[in-house]
Amino acid sequence: MQGSDCLRLRLVSDDLDDRFASFCLRTKQHRDWILNQSSHGSTMATLNQAIIERIEFPFPPVKTQQRIASILGAYDDLIEVNRRRVSVLEEMARGLFQEWFVRFQFPGHENVSILNTPDGPLPDGWEFQHIEDAFDFLGGGTPSKKIEEYWTGGTVDWYTPTDLTGSGSLFMDRSSLRITEAGLAKSSAKLFPADSIMMTSRATLGVISICTGPASTNQGFITCLPNERLPRTYLYHLLAQNVPIFIAHATGATFKEITKGVFKKLKVCVPDNRVTAQFEDIARPMHDMVLSLERSNRSLAASRDLLLPRLISGQLSVEAAERQLEDAA
Repeated sequence: MQGSDCLRLRLVSDDLDDRFASFCLRTKQHRDWILNQSSHGSTMATLNQAIIERIEFPFPPVKTQQRIASILGAYDDLIEVNRRRVSVLEEMARGLFQEWFVRFQFPGHENVSILNTPDGPLPDGWEFQHIEDAFDFLGGGTPSKKIEEYWTGGTVDWYTPTDLTGSGSLFMDRSSLRITEAGLAKSSAKLFPADSIMMTSRATLGVISICTGPASTNQGFITCLPNERLPRTYLYHLLAQNVPIFIAHATGATFKEITKGVFKKLKVCVPDNRVTAQFEDIARPMHDMVLSLERSNRSLAASRDLLLPRLISGQLSVEAAERQLEDAA
């Protein structure tokens, strides 16, 4: 069955398990073949029924196909369980932030007066500050792509917005592209420390991730640096809470962008130190568990993707793969 932008396959042979066929289509060999066929002689890749009908599948015994599909499906199930745990943990941390810093229901709030300020109600001892006074932030840059020395053998993580939008992860461990020390020194890209919070500032504005190591970005970011008064987990949620405001202050005809000049003049809530410290003690372990689960999922996905072609080609026995799955679980 064909839709406007997809094809639905219906298997008519009892000799081919549907889940096994689905996993076959995910191998690099099949993906590359399909891409080559669908883009042959054209600048735009188009997949159609004629191409689908020419796809060749391996045909081990059906019971073997089912065992292979069961093994690979188990990896997908483990990944999905972890994703759900990540979602719950992120929601718990977000809910705690809302409760304490939006509704002001923080521990001991009963004994704190709410004052009317020019920028809105705020607990006594808290304040609104311009971002430039509340925390430090950096822009980014791109080394010249014409100078090989800036890119070949690069060891410095260099993020682009696509890294964040493609990942959808709370944490980023490594960028898809890396630059050299020379590229860093000879461009406006700046190295920032681990636990800095990267926020896309143009096009898809307001995508936020925490970097786990020293890194740099291109010019499509504003990277915010936590400090003692605004620690990592609080600052992450503060930025996420204010994304609609950042978008409202963005300008540009081709794509929306919030400049550093506009960003620094916006105001954010700076609570009492004791409250943010308490929040960090509770919420940071939630985020740390998210990081552990995200890394686990990357490892599981890598293991599954390595098993996939080896199992389907028969290079690895089903029994050996089942033992690997037991270790992974």
